[in-house]
Amino acid sequence: MVQRLLNISQAAKLLGVSSSTLRRLEQDGIVEGYGLKVIYTPGGQRRYLLDEIQQLFTREGFSGRLGFGKKPALLLRDLVIAFMDPNSRLAIEQEGQIEACKELIDLCMQKDIPVVFTRTVYEPGNAASEMWAKKFTSLNVLNERRWIDIHPELASYPFTMVIDTPYVTDFFKSPMDKFLAARQVDTVILAGVTTSGSIRATAVDAIQRGFRVIIPQEAVGDRNQSLQTTTLLDLNGRYADVMNVSQVVNYLQVFND
Repeated sequence: MVQRLLNISQAAKLLGVSSSTLRRLEQDGIVEGYGLKVIYTPGGQRRYLLDEIQQLFTREGFSGRLGFGKKPALLLRDLVIAFMDPNSRLAIEQEGQIEACKELIDLCMQKDIPVVFTRTVYEPGNAASEMWAKKFTSLNVLNERRWIDIHPELASYPFTMVIDTPYVTDFFKSPMDKFLAARQVDTVILAGVTTSGSIRATAVDAIQRGFRVIIPQEAVGDRNQSLQTTTLLDLNGRYADVMNVSQVVNYLQVFND
């Protein structure tokens, strides 16, 4: 996988320091005290390796590994027209998320692993739905049915369960708890959108319920790369194992119920 590079503002934000502090601490291409390598673009701009910042988090006591359990389920969120159509106000920055999700779905269905598709709907009269749409006004487009249609490349899959919800997380006031408990699921693989919204909220709810949480980074997306990178680093530091799709695929390929 190509290593992700962060600009100085992104790196400083993740480390909780100012950009000027990173510049001041730099000596001979290394940020002293952090051990971060500084890479210069042809135009002279500083870049930092996301992997090195992740390793720094690990050394500081964050980002322990949960690992896979024995009974996984794949939870997909909001891979619908509203979030995937470039003409939509809710559209994410697409980098192959649909292709990555298809690979995961195909493998899970081959292995008889549950695959749940959850989508956000606007529910008139629901206080939470109306409050969320008031705060995030673009959600009002979900009033139109066509925007919550499942992405055409995924629409024909026979999902184990489809949940429509006005809530941010997959778990709140939904059949998800009973569904997973009935199948003795101990590991949830989260894919879909948005990383900083429903994926994050569901990850927090899942780990609080005692599930191992796995997030394949190529299978989730957000409005821009900066938000995506920041959220994934934080999720990996607190609530989930963020890994490459290839690592998840390797686990699924050898999975035996």
